[in-house]
Amino acid sequence: MKRTKKKIKKKTPGGKNVIHFRKKRSSHALCSNCGAKLNRPRLKILEIRKLPKTKKRPERPTPNFCPKCMKEYFKNKVRE
Repeated sequence: MKRTKKKIKKKTPGGKNVIHFRKKRSSHALCSNCGAKLNRPRLKILEIRKLPKTKKRPERPTPNFCPKCMKEYFKNKVRE
């Protein structure tokens, strides 16, 4: 089974060598249509919880699309 946390070797004040596990940072948010990186904060989960709701995600009908895909999406919606 693959670990999700990074191993870090530390030396304690008592002289023992111990292993601490550090969580990895979350990856960049990607567009669900084309896979381009979205301009969102790349923070740890605990840091994201502290942000207000408006900072966590954009307030628009399609928050998981990049601007180019969003423009195409709305064009297609109007043409239907």
